[in-house]
Amino acid sequence: MKRKFLVSVLLIIVAIFLMNVGSVYAGKVSLMMWGGAIEEEQMKGYLAAFNEEYPDIKVEIIRPADYWPKLMSMMAAGTPPDVFYMGFPEFVSYHEKGAILSLQSYINADPNFNESDFFPGLLAAFKDRNTKEIFGIPKDWSTYVLYYNKEMFKKAGLPTPNEMFGCGQWSWQDFLDTAKKLIKDGVHGVALDAGRWKVFPPQGGANWVQGVNKVVVDTPEFAEAIQFNADLWLKHNVAPDMTEQADQGPSDRFAHEKAAMYICGRWKAMSYKDLDFEWDIAPLPYNKGMYTWVDLVAYCVAKDSKNPDDAYKLASFLTGGKGQKLMAAAGHAIPIRRSIAYSSEFAEVLPERGIHNTVHLMPYYETMLVFNRWGEVWTAINRALESVWMGDKPAVEALKEAQKEIDSLLGE
Repeated sequence: MKRKFLVSVLLIIVAIFLMNVGSVYAGKVSLMMWGGAIEEEQMKGYLAAFNEEYPDIKVEIIRPADYWPKLMSMMAAGTPPDVFYMGFPEFVSYHEKGAILSLQSYINADPNFNESDFFPGLLAAFKDRNTKEIFGIPKDWSTYVLYYNKEMFKKAGLPTPNEMFGCGQWSWQDFLDTAKKLIKDGVHGVALDAGRWKVFPPQGGANWVQGVNKVVVDTPEFAEAIQFNADLWLKHNVAPDMTEQADQGPSDRFAHEKAAMYICGRWKAMSYKDLDFEWDIAPLPYNKGMYTWVDLVAYCVAKDSKNPDDAYKLASFLTGGKGQKLMAAAGHAIPIRRSIAYSSEFAEVLPERGIHNTVHLMPYYETMLVFNRWGEVWTAINRALESVWMGDKPAVEALKEAQKEIDSLLGE
């Protein structure tokens, strides 16, 4: 009898302890993000709207200078942020490690989720390959476009890239010819970050991601695209070379009117909104096909979150109708929901500039290019391309070396 009494007392103590633990974390959610101070201020605005709907949930923002090392260290310590940004390339490894919570049960019970409202293929980047369970909800995305200085085109007597595209005259050769005509008094026709090479191979017909363990870069199509990219400064002198880029980055060159065109994603629109010259965006040039690169980020919930219920409420709000309208108005990226992206909330951002925002929505991206050992494969390609950018090796030769390393990585 005495033993039963002691067991009952212990059970009561444990129950009280668990209740107290739950009360400590209930109503508190941490959100880890990257980006600058402007993006953090925007996030605070979204959270103010969230708290109008959920006044009892306090959200703490964490914005470290070293995002990925900080995230890994917090997870290793067993104190991960409840909700955090997750890029589609990094998702593969974090999911395999079991660090991310499946959101499928929450989504199944959420009448407002509406999977069909998400852009095709983007939600799939955060699903388990086998079970198709959703482990992350895309928060926004960005397609690469061509930024161009309208005043420079006008002074050169040239039709705009949008006009040329509309007439079916915006091929690689058209793009190159246009860039040559825009060179004047130290101004380059185009400024390119070397890392933007990823837009060119698919345009040239290179099918380089053929499976999660099959990445093929040593093809004629891939080499032609990379060489075209490099020759913009090595051969044609329409873009700043690597030495010049080190002195002043391509983005700054465009902003300071030292380049007439620049390739980048949606986020630059808000960085450029206060420039004192007229600019616009247009589709990327094409070759054998049309293609643009997609950057995509999701909200994920940590598997070890102490408050997953409220964490999902936060992720759901930020990716739902209200949250996406606020994000669209901020103009930093493209809404993930089609109902918002194709509405005035996004189309009419920066009305004083007259920007063609819907250029970002042209459906010529492919499904997300996701493969295993992403970071290592990407490093192998970029390392091999350094010699191409400097003019030390032709693309064909450098890519053969890269392929050997890629095969070794994915064959392990």
